[in-house]
Amino acid sequence: MTASSFGKHLRVFRLQCRDPETGRGLTQQKLGELLYEEMGIRYSGAAISDWERNKSKIAVSDRLVLASLIKILKRHGGIKSPAEANLLLEVGNYRALNESELNEVFPKGIQEVLPETETLPLKRQPLNFEFVLNNVFFNSPDEYQKILSEANEGPPPAWPRIVVILINRATSRWTIFHVLKMLIWLWIWLITYWLIFPSLQWPFPTKNSAVQSMVFFASGSVILPLIIGAMVNTKDQLFWKKKKISNKPAIRLYVHQGAYIGFHVGYFAVFAIHLIAHYLQFGFAVWFQFLLTGLPLFMSALGAHIVPDNLWYAYRRLWLSDGWIFFAFVPLGPLWGWFFLEYHSWLTLRIPGVLTVGVAVILAIWWSRRNPKGGKV
Repeated sequence: MTASSFGKHLRVFRLQCRDPETGRGLTQQKLGELLYEEMGIRYSGAAISDWERNKSKIAVSDRLVLASLIKILKRHGGIKSPAEANLLLEVGNYRALNESELNEVFPKGIQEVLPETETLPLKRQPLNFEFVLNNVFFNSPDEYQKILSEANEGPPPAWPRIVVILINRATSRWTIFHVLKMLIWLWIWLITYWLIFPSLQWPFPTKNSAVQSMVFFASGSVILPLIIGAMVNTKDQLFWKKKKISNKPAIRLYVHQGAYIGFHVGYFAVFAIHLIAHYLQFGFAVWFQFLLTGLPLFMSALGAHIVPDNLWYAYRRLWLSDGWIFFAFVPLGPLWGWFFLEYHSWLTLRIPGVLTVGVAVILAIWWSRRNPKGGKV
């Protein structure tokens, strides 16, 4: 673990706290005020922000600050067990709580680990305006309101200044790592377009072009989800660290399973759109086709995160016996490539194609209703 993880973990635990005055998560300013009440040393919201963004670091010798910070996070519901407190210290390369600190923060008799459902360090946050502001542009709604007020002080209209502020706030946190990752995703998108797009261009001019198009698709359907799954980092995620399975084979397998499921869901959505357009004899612009090929990538990344998460909440474990059936999505691309190569002339005809797709949809709905356990995944 690296010290740079301390700020991320501190931010997670702070947002899980509840301010008794507002009922919302603790703002950085409020946390600074609570530290002043606890130890008599004033810390501004900017100082807390610097800790969370790893712009500054609490000295190893400042045990009073660390202990007070943990005490406040525990008091307001952000930290719930000694294990979570020591995890925060561990990722910052600080030593764990000693016996006296432990007894002060977690008095004897309540140090037992809470039930599994109550010790999840990452709660499922509601997707609301405040949550988006906190996690994308600003460190708190108060900071947003302050910047909004400053933008409104100039001559109208204020929206150009607000847009510039949003762009600056979003890009100021970028590092060379984020830029490289964005470039990698762009290259994956281009490769996806190169491999997938030919399989959606009907009618195929020749038999050889049809074979080549489906070979490209089959290859991409196997390789691309592998790459996307590999880019999903579970090793450094606090939730999976707590479960001690962040780098276990099972979670990595389910991450890749989710990548395959999402990729094929996205591809068949794009396929359906192109099929309807083909029946209506409607063509798409190249830029729109390029955007559409991003849907399998988005769904693949989404599935890579969602599948292990849903399996855990369904079974409270990650065993291969619980979701092995969905590994059938791995060879689905080559199988579909062969099937479509043999029967594309049937599917792309309007009436037979519509009937075939309709039957497939009915069968899919019937299967999902008769297999409720599979619906969890």
